[in-house]
Amino acid sequence: MKTLTIDINGYIEGYYGRLLKWSERHAIVKKLHDIQFNSYFYCPKEDPKHRYNWRESYTIKWTKAFNNFCKIAKKHNIQVLYGIAPGLDYNFKKCSNDFKVLFQKIKTLKINGASRIVLMFDDIPRKNYIFDNISKTEGALHGELANSIAKELEEDIFVVPRVYSDELFDNDSDYLSDFCKTVNKNISIFYCGKKIIADTNSLRELASIKKTTSNNLIFWDNLYANDYCPQKIFLCPWLGRNNVNNVMINPTGLIQTDLMLLDLIGLTKHNQDNLKNWENILKKYNVPKQFQNISKYFYPINYLEKEIINKKIIYDEIECLDFLLWKWKTPLAREWYQYLFILKQDLNLLHNNLEKERIKKNFSIPLNEFINKKLGEI
Repeated sequence: MKTLTIDINGYIEGYYGRLLKWSERHAIVKKLHDIQFNSYFYCPKEDPKHRYNWRESYTIKWTKAFNNFCKIAKKHNIQVLYGIAPGLDYNFKKCSNDFKVLFQKIKTLKINGASRIVLMFDDIPRKNYIFDNISKTEGALHGELANSIAKELEEDIFVVPRVYSDELFDNDSDYLSDFCKTVNKNISIFYCGKKIIADTNSLRELASIKKTTSNNLIFWDNLYANDYCPQKIFLCPWLGRNNVNNVMINPTGLIQTDLMLLDLIGLTKHNQDNLKNWENILKKYNVPKQFQNISKYFYPINYLEKEIINKKIIYDEIECLDFLLWKWKTPLAREWYQYLFILKQDLNLLHNNLEKERIKKNFSIPLNEFINKKLGEI
């Protein structure tokens, strides 16, 4: 059996709401090579044949593009991990046919260049009807399926369990225990840590799962992910992190932004001053100095000081936003435009400086009614 012998670090295309072009994936592979990372993990939720229609085969056109992508990745010494997520409706009662379909699809992807397979059970509803009247537990069945895939492939695989963070333990404490007792020790497990968006990637984030398993753990980092809050974007330093071994980044799906973030994280291999790295990357990407004056609004909330709003300086911040919105013209600026614009309107609303007509234009009907009601009470 082929075993995993290298530390994994790289990029996860794993978000909802966005699907990269092949040319964009090629650019990311080149960037991964430049920063001396080694892996690209393909698992976008917007690819229906990755998840919702996992039984369906890819078209010849897609397969050729994937094969070409894997060849380009190999030239850059980047391994391509392909994630497949059958857990929404995999038939564990009569699994023989589903297993054949799943394994045939995996074989096709391997033939066409995938370096490793990742079996994914994330974001499955907790109470899934497919486990009714089955004597084995969900965690054990997931572990057994991972073992069977690895055995048939004759190589180690990766797996994302349904409980992929301590935050998901609630009322479900047995799943991870059953899964870890079942899954082979050579299978590497992706895990987010104590929280789905972890405060740090230090070993203490993995303390709970380390009590449950001795399997190799790979840290799935959601610090920059924004598919769960699409009106926000996080453009802060790589906070609370200084380890790039067995760490993969699940960022925004905005190509220019993600290339910048990879550059930022890559600097950590050489310099663990994350604030200085961030300042250097902003300069490299020609982000105007005005951005640093409003950058606190682009930090995740758990990294913010309790009171960051100072009405005395809001006008100065709006001036900075006006500069960034109207005078900064780059591909990166175009990706950030909507988030800068939303911030400007939010600051004006906070300062009661947004006209009713502007509120009608900018907010959804339910929020528009709520805001106008609140303003009427002032």
